[in-house]
Amino acid sequence: MKRYVLWAIMAGFLVVGPVGCGKKEIEALNTQVAGLQQEISQVRDQLAEKTKELDELRVKSDQLQATVDAQAAEIVKIKAERDKLSRELKKKK
Repeated sequence: MKRYVLWAIMAGFLVVGPVGCGKKEIEALNTQVAGLQQEISQVRDQLAEKTKELDELRVKSDQLQATVDAQAAEIVKIKAERDKLSRELKKKK
């Protein structure tokens, strides 16, 4: 993003350069640069927040997946025990 701002400023100087750049134009460009730097800072802060949220959600997802895996293993174990008891019951009849 900094390169984009730099290129925009350089392009502005190239276009306005031969005509001459007055103090007002320089101040306007400086104001625009300051505004863009503030926007960059805000976007970086938002990105940091979203990254933190994403990391938290990944941890939660991993925890939930571990729970699902444990429950699936328990279900398999219970079904195997059920089948074993069912076979034993049929043998007794």
